[in-house]
Amino acid sequence: MKRDIVLPHCLSILVLLTFVLTNTCFAQKGPKEEFSFPALHKVQTPKVQKLTLKNGMTIYLVEDHQYPTIDLRALVRVGSVYEPEDETGLASITGTVLRTGGTQKMTGDEIDKILETMGGTIETGVEEGLGYVYMSILKEDQDKGISILSDILMHPVFNEDKIDLAKIEMRSSISRRNDNIWSIASREFNSVIYGKTSPYARYPEYATVDAITRDDIISFYEKYFHPNNIVFAAWGDFDAKDMQKRLQATFANWPSVRTEYAESPKVDYQYRYTVNFIQKSDVNQSNIQMGHIGGLMNDPDYPALVVMNQILSMDRMFKVLRSKEGLTYAPWGNYGADYDHPGVFSCGTQTKSQSTVYAIRLMLNEVKRMTTEPVTDDELALAKDSYLNSFVFNFDSKSKIVTRMMTYAYYNYPLDFIERLREGVEKVTKDDILRAAKSHLQPDKMQILVVGNKDEFGEPLSSLGDVDVIDIAIPSPPSEAAPEATDESRSKGKDLFDKVREAVGGMDALTKITNIWTKLDFLQSTEAGDMQMSGEATIVYPNHVFQSISTPMGEMKMVVAGEKGWMVGPQGKMPMQESMRKNLLDNLFRDPVNFLTHADELQIQYVGEKPFNNVTSYELLVTGKEGTFHLYLDEKTYLPAGVSFQSTGQQGPMNVEEMWSDYRTVAGAMLPFKTIANANGKKMAEVTAKEMKVNIEIDPTLFEEK
Repeated sequence: MKRDIVLPHCLSILVLLTFVLTNTCFAQKGPKEEFSFPALHKVQTPKVQKLTLKNGMTIYLVEDHQYPTIDLRALVRVGSVYEPEDETGLASITGTVLRTGGTQKMTGDEIDKILETMGGTIETGVEEGLGYVYMSILKEDQDKGISILSDILMHPVFNEDKIDLAKIEMRSSISRRNDNIWSIASREFNSVIYGKTSPYARYPEYATVDAITRDDIISFYEKYFHPNNIVFAAWGDFDAKDMQKRLQATFANWPSVRTEYAESPKVDYQYRYTVNFIQKSDVNQSNIQMGHIGGLMNDPDYPALVVMNQILSMDRMFKVLRSKEGLTYAPWGNYGADYDHPGVFSCGTQTKSQSTVYAIRLMLNEVKRMTTEPVTDDELALAKDSYLNSFVFNFDSKSKIVTRMMTYAYYNYPLDFIERLREGVEKVTKDDILRAAKSHLQPDKMQILVVGNKDEFGEPLSSLGDVDVIDIAIPSPPSEAAPEATDESRSKGKDLFDKVREAVGGMDALTKITNIWTKLDFLQSTEAGDMQMSGEATIVYPNHVFQSISTPMGEMKMVVAGEKGWMVGPQGKMPMQESMRKNLLDNLFRDPVNFLTHADELQIQYVGEKPFNNVTSYELLVTGKEGTFHLYLDEKTYLPAGVSFQSTGQQGPMNVEEMWSDYRTVAGAMLPFKTIANANGKKMAEVTAKEMKVNIEIDPTLFEEK
C-alpha cells in the first residue's frame, strides 16, 4: 500500500523536474542563435547655419534650446609654429595675456569681476596650430558677453604686469618640467621624431622667455588676429536670425587684413632604428616610448589604421604585457595622425626597471606581428564594435559637435568628416588592416626612448644597439658677463683667498674638519607668511648631506649620498628629485669649509669692492667644475660676509644672496651661525644654528637606503 502511494509521488516529482530542466535548457540557447541586434541608428547632427561676413569672418550658428545658455568660440589661424625659434613661448604668452591683459575699455581684473557677477567664463589661448577665444554665458547676458568677447578679440592692450606674470608662470613650468617621468618621455620622444628644433617639438627655455617683449607680443597679435583669419561659432538658446544680426553688427567694422603666412613647417623624417636614453635616478620604473612618424587624417588608409591601432594597443599589447607577462598596468599604442602635418606613431608603457629591455622586445615583436600576420575575425569584430559602439559619445553635447565642425572648417576638412570615418571603419576588412600595417608601420626602423634608472636595469640597454644618451638639463639663462680674468686679478684674488683662510683659522684647522653637525632653527618666508621650523643637518665632506626638519605636516628627512638622493616623510620613503639633489650638492660646493680647502681646484679672481651684508667687502669670482659664485669678504676682518649666485626656484631662475654672520670658533675654525637668504631681492629664509659640532661619530646607517 505504501509502495503504491510512494511510487506515483516520486514519478510526479521526476516528471516535474524533467519538465523544468527541459524548458530551462531550451530557454538558454547560445547567443548566436537567440540574440540579434538591429543596425545602429544614424546619429542626428544638429542643423547648422553658415554665413560669411563682408570682412571674411566665417560664422556657424546652431540653435539649442535645452538650456538657457549660449557658447561662443573663435578659432584664429595662428599658432606656435609661426613664432621665432629664439622667442619660443611667444604664442602661448600672447594667448594668455590676450585674456588677462585687458582691453582699451576694461582691465583683465575688471573683466574677471564682471564675469563673476554674470556666472560666465571666458578662456583664450594659442596652441601649436591655432588660437582660440571661448565664452560661455547665460542667455540673458548675451549682449554683455558678446561685447566682452569682441573687445578682447579686437582691442587687447597686453598689460605689462600681466605679461610679467605670464612669463613667471612659464619660467615656473620650465623649472618643473623634469620632475615627472611621463612628461619627460612624451616631450623628448616628440623631439626624437621631429627634431629638437622643429616647431612641432621645440619648447620654451629661460632664454627664449626672457627675450620676449611687449612689442613682440603686440606684433604677433597684429599680424594674425584679423576677421578673415577667424572661424566663429555660436550655439545655444537663441534665435539664429537674431544672433546673426548681433554678430554682424558687432564685427562689421573690424577690417580684414591680408596675412602673409610662412610656408608650413616641413617634416623631413628619415626612418631609422635608434635607441635613446635619459637617466633619471629618482625612479624605480622605466617609461618606454617607441615608434616613428605617423600620417595625416585624410589618408585613405586612416579608417584601417584606426582599427589596427585598436587591435594593437587594446588587445595585443594589453594581453601580452599585462595579462600574460604581468609587466605593466597600462601598455598603449597610438597611430598618431594630424590635420595638416604627419602625427607620430608610438607605443609604450611603464614597467619596473628590471623588466625594461624585456618589455621593449615584447612590444617590438607585437608591432612586427601586426605587419606579418592577418588579424583574427574576433579581433576585427571586437575592435570595430568597440569603435562603433562608442561613436555616439562624439555627439553627446552640442559643444563637442560644433567645436569639431569648426576644427574641420579651420583645416579645410569636410564638415561630415567624422561620419565618413565611421563609414570607413564599418567597411574595414582583415586584408585592409594587413595592407595598411605593411604600408605605414616600420617595425625594423623604430626609434626607442627609455627614461629610467640604468643602474637597476636587468639587462643593459646597449643589448638593443648603440645608445644615444639625451641630456635634459635645463639651460640657465645667460648670466651677467664676468670681467675678463687678468694676471693681476688672479694674483690679487689668490692673495685675498689666503687671507680669508687665515681669518677663519688656517688650513690646518680647516683640513681637519671631516663633518659638521648642526642643530637649527628655520624661518621660511612664503606668500602666506613666515613659517617657523626646526631641525638638524649633518654634512660629511665631500658629498654627503643629511637634513631632518620638523614641519607642520610632520618630520621630513632629506638624504644625499653622492649620486643618490632620497626623502623620508610621513607618507614614507621616496626618491629625491634630481633637481633637489643637485641643489643640495651645489650648496655644499659653496660651503666655506669646502671651497676654502680646495683652492687648487678653483679659479679665483678679484672683481672689486662693493657693499654687501652692511659691510664694505672685497668681491671675488670663484669658478669650479660645479659652477660659479661671487664671494664677499669683510674688508676689515677678511671673514666671508656671504655669497651670491644664480639658482632655480619654483618660479624659475633667481639671483640668490646668502649673508653670513655671528661667527664663532668651533674646533679652531671660525664658522657662521646665522644665514639670511634673499632671492631676487626678497627675503627667502633665515637659518640660525643653535648648536654646532665637528668631527662627530657618524651613524653608519645614516646614509644607507632602507
